[in-house]
Amino acid sequence: MATPDRAAYEAMMQRRRERLLSGVVLSGLRGVEIGPLSRPVVRRHEAEVYYVDHCSADDLRKKYSGDHAHIDGIEEVDFIWAEQPLVELIGGKAPLDFIVAAHVIEHVPDLCGWLKEMSDALKIGGRLLLIIPDKRFTFDIYRRLSSFEEVIQAWRERRRRPGLRLVMDHLANVVTADTWKLWDDYALADHLHYHHGPEHLSLAAREHAEGKYIDVHCWVFTPWHFMHLMGRMVRETGLNFDLRYFLTTQDHDLEFYVQLQKVAALTTDWAQEAEAARRGALWPKNMPDVPADGLLREMAGSTTQPATIREPVPVKTRGRFWR
Repeated sequence: MATPDRAAYEAMMQRRRERLLSGVVLSGLRGVEIGPLSRPVVRRHEAEVYYVDHCSADDLRKKYSGDHAHIDGIEEVDFIWAEQPLVELIGGKAPLDFIVAAHVIEHVPDLCGWLKEMSDALKIGGRLLLIIPDKRFTFDIYRRLSSFEEVIQAWRERRRRPGLRLVMDHLANVVTADTWKLWDDYALADHLHYHHGPEHLSLAAREHAEGKYIDVHCWVFTPWHFMHLMGRMVRETGLNFDLRYFLTTQDHDLEFYVQLQKVAALTTDWAQEAEAARRGALWPKNMPDVPADGLLREMAGSTTQPATIREPVPVKTRGRFWR
């Protein structure tokens, strides 16, 4: 019999899975899940799914030794992703019906390039299923939202490892944050403690100069800001994704859910989706008018918790894109 903690965890993971896969019938589909570790969203018996990671399962067990939440039940890796594009890595498995990436997109050095690579591996109508951290409730809370200028700069540079500015921003500004407590009282956001000391910045600068890969959150989002960036990438770089599903960050949670669909003809009004996401965002009690990130919150149209779960609205270096 499962312990209460284990039962609660399994219920949470099932809820997470149902949110991400809303409207997706897996039977008969072929896809890839990136970095599933021991908690894949799509199990092998449910679809023709292949697991992709930056190293073998044995190496992952060594990397996460001591962290039983990760190493217990780590899935075997079908494809080890190094320098080649995903479509070349998986060869004849492409084009795919779906790609699952939970808490991956924030790590990729080249956001636009990575999304284009996902598109190249999908068939028309295929979906990229994303779980994305919301900076308001994570250790990124004090960090600036990612700028489109940085997105374009990373794309033009074809970055294969995080840029130095992003590495330093991450190490200088991440904090120790308790998601549950922030939802209970967001005024706590003004009293969080920085996670790294100055010695970490000096070490990171030296290692970056030596060409080492430093894994950080390269990109910082809120739900509506992600929509804004998507709109600009679609409009200005030729990215061919429509929005097919979105669920905003839920009460006492730290992530939002997005399904992007590869299309031949674009139909999504991303500016409208960004505004809808902003107005539909859930906020905690005691939410200040000016949150910790300095972004003015317009009170009109926003929702404060307690809130019920709303129905979804249909609608690495070494050449790695993540670590």
